[in-house]
Amino acid sequence: MAATIPKSTYLQANNTSTPNHVHNLAFTLQTCKSLSQAKQIHACILRNNVSDSEHFFAKLLLFCTSSPATSRTSSTTALDYALLVFEQQLPSIFMWNTMIRGYANSNYPMRAIGLYIRMREQGVVQPNNYTFTFLIKACAEMSCVLNYSLGPAMHAQTIVFGIPDSDVHVYTSLLNMYASIAEENVETARKLFDRMKDRTAATWNSMISAYTKRGNITVARELFDVMPNKNEKSWNVMVCGYTRSGEFDVAGRLFNYMPIKTLPTWNAMIAGYTQASRPAEALTLFHQMQLAGVRPDEITVVSILPSCAQLGALELGEWVHLYVKRNKFNSNTTVCNALIDMYAKCGCIDKAMDVFKGMRDQTVVTWNTLISGLAIHGQAEEAIALFTEMETKGVMPDAITFVGLLNACAHAGSVDKAWAYFKDMQMVYGIRPKIEHYGCMVDVLGRTHHLNEALSLIDSMPLEPNSVVLGSLLSACRTCNDSELGEKVLERLVQLEPLNPGYYVLLSNMYASARRWEDVTRVRNLMKSRGIGKSPGCSSIEMNNTVHEFVVGDKTHPQTQEIYRKLDEISLRLESAGYVPDTSIVLFDLDEEEKAQNLSVHSEKLVVAFALLNTHTAKPIRVVKNLRVCRDCHLAIKLISKEYGREIVLRDCNRFHHFKDGVCSCKEFW
Repeated sequence: MAATIPKSTYLQANNTSTPNHVHNLAFTLQTCKSLSQAKQIHACILRNNVSDSEHFFAKLLLFCTSSPATSRTSSTTALDYALLVFEQQLPSIFMWNTMIRGYANSNYPMRAIGLYIRMREQGVVQPNNYTFTFLIKACAEMSCVLNYSLGPAMHAQTIVFGIPDSDVHVYTSLLNMYASIAEENVETARKLFDRMKDRTAATWNSMISAYTKRGNITVARELFDVMPNKNEKSWNVMVCGYTRSGEFDVAGRLFNYMPIKTLPTWNAMIAGYTQASRPAEALTLFHQMQLAGVRPDEITVVSILPSCAQLGALELGEWVHLYVKRNKFNSNTTVCNALIDMYAKCGCIDKAMDVFKGMRDQTVVTWNTLISGLAIHGQAEEAIALFTEMETKGVMPDAITFVGLLNACAHAGSVDKAWAYFKDMQMVYGIRPKIEHYGCMVDVLGRTHHLNEALSLIDSMPLEPNSVVLGSLLSACRTCNDSELGEKVLERLVQLEPLNPGYYVLLSNMYASARRWEDVTRVRNLMKSRGIGKSPGCSSIEMNNTVHEFVVGDKTHPQTQEIYRKLDEISLRLESAGYVPDTSIVLFDLDEEEKAQNLSVHSEKLVVAFALLNTHTAKPIRVVKNLRVCRDCHLAIKLISKEYGREIVLRDCNRFHHFKDGVCSCKEFW
């Protein structure tokens, strides 16, 4: 509901003899909180036929194109209204510039160029330096769609109208524009930079940022080191540049040297660690940020939640969720999407569903995130039901939606449904399958032992198969003990990624399962000669906001002695319950006792023993493993869940396993 205009305003509008009445109305505009209030003041001017109102109309245009009040309404509506006002005037250069700036800052920058063309055609007023500052910004915004020709043309216009090299604002805009439109234009930007007599901090930051975005961190650092009067943005640009290039140690040192660490810089570092899959560092930095008294914002939340998801750090994720509620960030769709993803990847799919149901606006990303979460939990029917609801509500699925659906079918072994969705995405929704969709289909077929059908699909693909597609087939070869096909697939994989250890390990596993020990030795020697090391199995658990990690046979934990005593107790108890180690998966030519000993110290067993020592019986044990859980550990943890009356949630590299009362949610299919 629009606020009522004060009576004094009407009196001033009626009193045309008052010399300052227009200025008073213009001043009142600054207190408006919506476009509708501004329209009321505009109506006062029109009803009373106030003369000499050019000053007011200029302020009205400025309000409609740049006021925070109008940004809370539809920006298009505010700009459209401004254009209507503009069309009724004999605009001054200030009015032209106001409208051009409004469109340059909107989603319609091309309209700024259209206004400039009209200005030139009318020939009543001449552009000035402000005009070109805004126009060049519009050119930079449109650089992707205009083949880079418009910006240089506008540069030529600045020369035609005599804009001097000393105009720092125009030339900083030109520098930004050239740096944004193409790789080769960075040097053009540098030439402008070198010619400028006066450079502001913004000029230096723009040039440094141009180099960091192109990956030329060395030159960026050279400029940074000689830059006078560095500001917070300068440090932020360099920190972002180093994190973007993967040089986190340097970024960290630079971050520590910063005289003042502001929120954007903390966010840049946390986001950098998260995007580089270094969640432990991201969480450490997040704790340091809190100790420094810097309050997280929505950007921080969106940056840290994926790291919680990667580590399975549910306790911290839940704390972040409470922080989101207290600060009313839960109206932010991106924040809620990150919460859904975090809960799903931390094993709490029910809480992910709660966040989803509590959202006011659900985008296609929201639906995709939950469908994918249900898929990795093996809840194929629920994922399919959610997709049906998505269609009912008129949300158009995209390519990512079908990746989630096909993954759900893969985890459930539903070949027919997978084929149906694969065809529907093309015939019904017009989505051309990407390499990810073919990879999912190969995974579905391979998991269900349809190797020939999987191979035929790969051979008929219109795309060149990548390592994901062929890797799925190689994994299926191992499951089906088809070492002959596995060798052929490995040859193709090695050509694509000759240093990826996972492929050699899969083939070695196949040979070991067939007791072809000479071939196992040959593959391992090949790995050694090529300097390829196997990624060690690692399992982790979060406890009291600390993530504890274990590798196979780990003896580095402070509670090692207690953990191994607990392992002995578990072994005796499981043996009494009928457990027999599955030694067929041990990939070395050892005797049965040695194989059993090797199995007993797998990382997931160590984590479970640690959890049994340190957690309450009512609390689920949540384990994250970087590799696929082996058959023996799967069997052992099922029995532990029954013998100790504990719910155990294990996330491996493929899916979630929910163990309870001796049963796993995967139904022995993973």
